Amino acid sequence: MLGTSAFTASGLQNGETVGSVTLTPSGSPAGTAPTAAAGPYTITPSAASGGTFNPANYTISYATGTLTVNKAALSVTADDKTKTYGSADPTFTVTYAGFVNSDTSEALGGALTITRAPGETVGSYPITPSGLTSAKYTITFNTGNLTITASAPLILALTSAGPTDLVITWNAVSNTTYRVQYKGVLSATNWTDLIGDVLAGGSTASTTDLKTTTNRFYRIQVVP
Repeated sequence: MLGTSAFTASGLQNGETVGSVTLTPSGSPAGTAPTAAAGPYTITPSAASGGTFNPANYTISYATGTLTVNKAALSVTADDKTKTYGSADPTFTVTYAGFVNSDTSEALGGALTITRAPGETVGSYPITPSGLTSAKYTITFNTGNLTITASAPLILALTSAGPTDLVITWNAVSNTTYRVQYKGVLSATNWTDLIGDVLAGGSTASTTDLKTTTNRFYRIQVVP
């Protein structure tokens, strides 16, 4: 509520003072209510009293003032999402920050729209919310990201390439880089990289390793 001392008095004589004034804002609900809509409200003073002055000695006139209620700041941020290459987009959602007076998204006008940049290859794509309006809030829309990741590569049947070489082939995503690693004992902790990462040019990729007289176990990693 407006305080009874939120006024300025002029014309008083001999150092006299006014103790309080009734201040009434316009509007319904009044501008001082927590749920008041943003905008200007006229403040009407009346009933000056208290202090050291005697109202009978003055012809009192009252001048109105203005109370301005600003919109509250509200952010609408698209949530980050992830999907595997070749799968459908997940359901896009947003997070709100800044609601007051127990408001929820039901207090907003317009219609929430969430779009994302086009593309289906491995990579990151902005997710953009928009469309909401409000008489109470200044809305800021913040983007999120949809990250498309490569599916786990599956090693296909190993093939021989002459007396010394072995060809390792796997399912791939075009324009994705892969790293092939091996170890001689499956229970061993460390893997050894084959020299040279492989950039896939289509739905399969391959690399060559030397044949050995001992076992080698292979795995394929997607290079970030």
